[in-house]
Amino acid sequence: MTNDDRIIDSPITKYAGVPPLFMLSMLGLIVVLCLMVGLGLVEGYGYLKGMNLGDSLANLTSESATSTRDFIRANLLINHLTTFVIPGIVFSYFFYKSKWASFLRINEFPKMYNLLLGSMLILAAFPLAQFAYWLNMQMPLPSFLVEMEQGTTEMVKNLLLVDQPHELWFNLFVIAVIPAIGEEFIFRGILQKKLMEQFKKPHVAIWVAALIFSAIHMQFQGFLSRMLLGAILGYLYHWTGNLWVPIIAHLVNNAVQIVGQYFFQKGMIDVNLDDSMMEVNWPITVIAFIVVGVLSYTMMQLNKKENISSESDFQNMNT
Repeated sequence: MTNDDRIIDSPITKYAGVPPLFMLSMLGLIVVLCLMVGLGLVEGYGYLKGMNLGDSLANLTSESATSTRDFIRANLLINHLTTFVIPGIVFSYFFYKSKWASFLRINEFPKMYNLLLGSMLILAAFPLAQFAYWLNMQMPLPSFLVEMEQGTTEMVKNLLLVDQPHELWFNLFVIAVIPAIGEEFIFRGILQKKLMEQFKKPHVAIWVAALIFSAIHMQFQGFLSRMLLGAILGYLYHWTGNLWVPIIAHLVNNAVQIVGQYFFQKGMIDVNLDDSMMEVNWPITVIAFIVVGVLSYTMMQLNKKENISSESDFQNMNT
């Protein structure tokens, strides 16, 4: 099948005349409706368990019972599913029906070298995210935001504690797997794509989507590092035209931090990943910048040869 055949058959062409901002407003409406359903499910689950989520979060400490942590994790799972995964699928199916998976670019398995290079790139970029975090920390923030951030950080640390074997797998599923899928559905698969249609400028679409991706997390001290992560994921999608590549890279990024924290808790490593974000190793940062550049250039060249760049689809779509 030629590139032109793919464009003609693409479900994107069906809604090429619909204003992208209108479709994004519909996405927002769907997210709000699903979020309301999710809140109801959280209340119902709490009723069945005889527990309250607000109280559980407020009283979460390093001494909390495993059942309390599992209750919070289950609620996080409901939240991620109803805020990102389900709205992404509902939006795609509403507009593109049976071709919803094609619209999201998850209907084809990606090239193995794209998965490998994408995972390597996201890991190589960790020192750059560390630098962005350090830079963010130099910016003054209102005291109430700093206190809120510290409270969130402490809550996450307590949630990541592992006393029972299943807790590590539960953490990986709830904090790595599901968010990687859902957030990439929304921010790269839909938002970035529609911003591309609106602006006709890939770099603008990627960075605006990354900015919104970071802002939605409401963690201001890590705003720049998360925006950098979002931009890298956006470029992975842009270069490869396959959403599984940023999904897997996102999963790897989250999973490495969860497993690293687990190893630190068990005394298997001496470096606390959270504390390491407060310092910058300049030689490693420079090396990381070079490695990220080489990996990025390699991915661009490999996918340019395959002619599967998402940019070409958007350019040809409007011809």
